[in-house]
Amino acid sequence: MENLLSQGFEIAIFGMGTVFMFLTLLILATHGMSLLVQKYEAKIPKNTADTATQKAERNLLAIISGAIAQHRSTRN
Repeated sequence: MENLLSQGFEIAIFGMGTVFMFLTLLILATHGMSLLVQKYEAKIPKNTADTATQKAERNLLAIISGAIAQHRSTRN
């Protein structure tokens, strides 16, 4: 019985060590890929925004404001 218990502990320690090593390698690989992406990504200027997106957002804001104003006027 004692032999089975020691074998169980041995397998548990081996399994936990394997998982720990795999997770460590996964973290290092993810960190390395993140550094590569940051190094080679295209630098997009922050001041240049898509004018079509800005126009769509302004239109949406106007539509929402109009709907709220109409709702408030018909509520009274």
